[in-house]
Amino acid sequence: MKRKQDFINDKRRVSYLSAIYNRMYRGQSALIEGDYGVGKSRFLDLIQPKKLTVVRVESLFNIHHILASILQELNYEAVATYRRTPKHLKMICKLSNLLIIIDEASDLDQRVWPYLKRVIDAEIPIVFAALPKLRTFLTNEHPDILSRLKTLILYPIIVEDFIAEYKAIEPEAMEQIYVATKGDMRKFKEICTDCRDKAKELKHSFVDVNLALAFLSDLPPM
Repeated sequence: MKRKQDFINDKRRVSYLSAIYNRMYRGQSALIEGDYGVGKSRFLDLIQPKKLTVVRVESLFNIHHILASILQELNYEAVATYRRTPKHLKMICKLSNLLIIIDEASDLDQRVWPYLKRVIDAEIPIVFAALPKLRTFLTNEHPDILSRLKTLILYPIIVEDFIAEYKAIEPEAMEQIYVATKGDMRKFKEICTDCRDKAKELKHSFVDVNLALAFLSDLPPM
């Protein structure tokens, strides 16, 4: 894997890229989650497997055009029509050595998801990139699909720097704090510092996820 971009120098993104490669070669799918501007699309550009053909899908298309476009990218003749959609789905599910990437997956039509589930179950890996609201949607509407995805959360580089600085806070605990503060970096740093002080008060050597959750539960709604 070539990592010429400075963007991939932080340990979390390197780890995530490795996890994506491991999963795709096992026919498993993943969800890259992050707020606006954290670099989801740039991260997707780093995924360049040598053993798989990559097909990028436009998330604004309906299911007929999505399936047809996948086949067209692979040089199959495919016309996006309602009648041909079942045939196209079966063709795609029989393919091998294929990776599908869908950026801006939050924009996908809700009716697309049952079709994508069939593709995922055929062990054709799909890597989605989306805003956090997609995981909320899948949790409520398609928990079975979400259970098939490895969710990897991207944070702004400034958060990664903060994680490196505050080594007394477990990464999982810091993730919970970041989610709770909704990306407000001032509040994020403040609560991280307070959690670290609380750990010292309790004579804990570090802030684990349980301590962070307990601390957050005592805070007023943000």
